[in-house]
Amino acid sequence: MSKNARSTRERAAAARAAQARSQRNRRWTLVGVAVLVVAVIVGGVVWYAGQDPTGQSGTASSSAGGTPSGADGFGVVVGRSAAPTSAVIYEDFQCPVCGAFESATNEQVNAGIADGKIRVEYRMVSFLDDASENQYSSRAANAAAAVLDSAGVEAFKKFHDTLYANQPAEGTAGPDNDQLVDWAVEAGADRDAVSRAIEGGSFDQWVVDATDAMSKDGVTGTPTIEIDGEKLDPQEGMQRLLAAVG
Repeated sequence: MSKNARSTRERAAAARAAQARSQRNRRWTLVGVAVLVVAVIVGGVVWYAGQDPTGQSGTASSSAGGTPSGADGFGVVVGRSAAPTSAVIYEDFQCPVCGAFESATNEQVNAGIADGKIRVEYRMVSFLDDASENQYSSRAANAAAAVLDSAGVEAFKKFHDTLYANQPAEGTAGPDNDQLVDWAVEAGADRDAVSRAIEGGSFDQWVVDATDAMSKDGVTGTPTIEIDGEKLDPQEGMQRLLAAVG
C-alpha cells in the first residue's frame, strides 16, 4: 500500500471515530426531527407527487471502478442547474437520523426537484460500519454508486430512496448484496453490470475518499445539510428545505 493510500485510510478511520462520537452527542436531533415530522403531518401541508423525481433522464456508461460515471466529484447532483435553491446533503445510509430526515422530507423534496425549485447534491459517506453486523454503511454506498455508474441519476435516486425506505436498525445486519442487486434492478440498472460492481466493491475506494473529503470539509456529523453554501443542523436544514420547496 502506498504512503498516500495509508494516509487516506488513516484520515478516514479518524473521521469515522469522530463521527461515532458526534452521533452519540446528537441523539437529541432524532427526537427533534421526529417532532417536525409530526408537525408536517398535523399541519396538513399538501405536496404534489407522481412526477419525475429527478428532473433528469438517460443512462451513464459504466466505468471500471474509480469514480462512478455521473458523479460530480464526490457528489451526485439531482435536479436542474437553474433551480433557485441549491442544497448539499451529507448522509450515511446506516445513519438513523438520516433515515428520519429522509422520511420527513423525501416526498416534498422530490416534488421540488421535479418542479425546478431545488437541486440537491447527495454526498454519500461511510462512517457507521461498526453499527452494522455486515458493513452495511460501506456496501450500501458502493451499491448506490454502482447504480449511478451503470444506469444514471434517475435510477440512482430511485435506489437511494429505496435504501432509506428499508433502512436496517442499528446493530443489525443490513440487506445482503443479493437484495441490493434486486433493488438496483428494480431502480433500472442492468443486473449483470450492477451485480459485478456491487459484489466486487468497485467503488469502495471512492466511498473511502468521499468520507475523507467530508472530514476535510469540516463536516463531522450526518446528516449535515448545506443550503446555498450555509451548513445547517438537521432540524434547521429540514425547515429550510421544506420552505424552499413549499
